[in-house]
Order: sequence, then C-alpha cells, then structure tokens
Amino acid sequence: MFKENDLVVYPGCGIGKIIRIEEKEIAGTKVLSYVCKLLDRNTEFIIPQHSVNKIKLRPIISKSSVPQVFKILQEPREVCFNGSWNKRYKEYTERLKSGDIFELASLLRELHEISKKKPLSFGERKLFEQAKNLLITEISLATGRSEKELEKEIDELLKT
Repeated sequence: MFKENDLVVYPGCGIGKIIRIEEKEIAGTKVLSYVCKLLDRNTEFIIPQHSVNKIKLRPIISKSSVPQVFKILQEPREVCFNGSWNKRYKEYTERLKSGDIFELASLLRELHEISKKKPLSFGERKLFEQAKNLLITEISLATGRSEKELEKEIDELLKT
C-alpha cells in the first residue's frame, strides 16, 4: 500500500513520512507495520498495515485535487447553531479527524462563516487554526507552493 518515503496524512495529527516498513510481533503474530514520523514534530507512530483503513491513513492529495479544495473554501454556506456547544464541538472534532481533506475544507469554511456572525469561542478558534494549518501543510506538499503564499490565498478565498 505505502512505501518508504511516502508522505501520508495521519488524521487529526498531521502529515507524516513513512520512514521504514518493518515486521513487528504483536500478540505472537508477525505483522507488517509502517513507521511514520510526523513532519512538524519529532513523533513516530507504528501503524500495523492491517490498521491503515481503520485509522484512515491516506496519501496526501494530488495537485489536481487542489482546485476542488479551493472551490469548497470559496462557497459561502448557511450556518445553523443546532444543539449545544458540546455537541457541535464533538461534530467539529470528528470532522477534523476524518482524514478527508474536503471535509476539512468544509469545516474551515463553516467556522469562518460562524466567525462572521459571532466571535469564535476558544475551542472553535483552536479548531479553526488546526484545520487551516493541516490544509495549508498538505496543499503546500502537494503543490510545492510556500505555506505563506497558501495562507494568503486561503484567507482571500474565505473572504468571498
């Protein structure tokens, strides 16, 4: 599925690089595992190959998918405040950890729309920044563009 040096998205954690593939013994059974190092911190994860789908580990998006992400960021949407803050926060967190970049873009857009109606709470601001940073990092790696340049472009897209 993955090979050494592949860049992957570890949902909710960030972008990592497969630094090696090794056989590990788990409960007496030999299991092929990926050793993944997060790019933005000195953290390594060992991911059994059979768990890849369960944790939604995926390759970074292709350059050709970036315009679709930008389109989602541009589209204004109606925001309704159904349910309690705890319920919304849980939903936002699940969307952030989904591993789906299009869902991440949609979450960023939705939080931006909320910020136009009321100040974001501390938790919402934290989720907004986390979603934005994950998006910028992945698009930067997919396109080779600088993160600063992408941050400006994303901010402009959100203003529409």
